[in-house]
Amino acid sequence: MSEFEELFAVIESRKEALPEDSYTAELFTHEKGENAALEKVGEEATEVILAAKDDEREELLEESADLVYHLLVVLAQNDCTLAELEDALARR
Repeated sequence: MSEFEELFAVIESRKEALPEDSYTAELFTHEKGENAALEKVGEEATEVILAAKDDEREELLEESADLVYHLLVVLAQNDCTLAELEDALARR
């Protein structure tokens, strides 16, 4: 199982169980609903751009990881699967 598959499985399990002490579960239950995760995608995307622009390699990697995580949460919120994402990538 790849890192992406493992992470997505954790995200999906948090979506189902909604443990109280989980940041991921909080994104699914946040009072702003889906907007909380969507806002984080926008924020992290901006941070990726700035890190790349400033040639901050380590920061670019860290912010990219944050962006991928929040994007996977948004996909899970919308009942998308990694297989569907892979199919979309293959079609492009």
